[in-house]
Amino acid sequence: MRSYDFLVKRNDLTACSVEPASEPPIAPGEVLLRVERFGLTANNITYGVAGDLIGYWRFFPAPGDWGRIPAWGIGTVSASTVEAVAEGGRYFGYFPMSGHLVVSPAKAGPAGFADDVAHRRELPPVYNQYSLMTEALGFPAGQDNHQVIYRPLFTTSFVLADYFADHDNFGAGQVILASASSKTAFGTALMMRDRPQRTIGLTSEANRRFVQRLGLYDQVATYDEVADLDASQPTAYIDMSGNRAVLAAVHRHFGGNLVNSCSVGITHREARTGPDPATLPGARPTLFFAPDQVRKRNEEWGSARFKQNLGAAWGAFLGVVDQWVDILEAPAPGRLESVYQTVLDGAAPNEAHVLVN
Repeated sequence: MRSYDFLVKRNDLTACSVEPASEPPIAPGEVLLRVERFGLTANNITYGVAGDLIGYWRFFPAPGDWGRIPAWGIGTVSASTVEAVAEGGRYFGYFPMSGHLVVSPAKAGPAGFADDVAHRRELPPVYNQYSLMTEALGFPAGQDNHQVIYRPLFTTSFVLADYFADHDNFGAGQVILASASSKTAFGTALMMRDRPQRTIGLTSEANRRFVQRLGLYDQVATYDEVADLDASQPTAYIDMSGNRAVLAAVHRHFGGNLVNSCSVGITHREARTGPDPATLPGARPTLFFAPDQVRKRNEEWGSARFKQNLGAAWGAFLGVVDQWVDILEAPAPGRLESVYQTVLDGAAPNEAHVLVN
């Protein structure tokens, strides 16, 4: 098929369908991007679970009760009516899991552009940026798969670790990261490794050995070992799992010594029932939204310093991550549904998936 859309039911992420689509003619001020490749990780599942809460379904609208889960990827300009966006240019950014995307570039220049299509204007700006992929702009040749898998996840890791440093770890002497095998979690642990607080990786029994082999956590424990953790000192909890039962166990075990409870991801989408988080002892759970910290640091540091600091950390991360995770390519749309179901069910922590059109 010439193009396609991958649709999922917004209220049942297990229901999905690949639908044929046509590349439309573009109007003045528009650009047609053919999606070249995109990453598919637990982060995309979080977009689906939190689609209504944060507005992820609004980026790429779909008919009826269907939705288009966003993905970070690379698109090539196949047609353009915007002088500053040349045909053949390759751009990194936010795409639907589809064969194409029409954008309305604003502020287009040598580094990229922002999509100014009407329905995206009120959504977080960080998701509307499309970066021209040149080596001078931080996109060396041969790193395409690493960019679509890790760049968004590691940016979250970087600003999350920075958020904690910005608040002196909220007074915590130890930080627990749930879903410690996830890429965002171990990226955060890498950023926290040289800081004085201890880090504890909380994971499943099946993923314990993988997390231990990372060598990033001072201690590794399973979800059913929460009650064995030291509750005598101020502790922060970073929740990548969204598992309400584990959240409750952590809050009840640490009680008043839980000085921060920070929700970041939802890797355990099937475990969303449990006590109301607002009723739990300890610090009230809050949602960490990475674009807020990005905006804060851009305002305080300036964009040049932010990019420099992030770039240095990114380089260090790329220097080690291939020791831990293999990137697997699969053709889209042919293998898209099967890879999606694998990720939805919980992919192996030592694998990452890229779909190539």
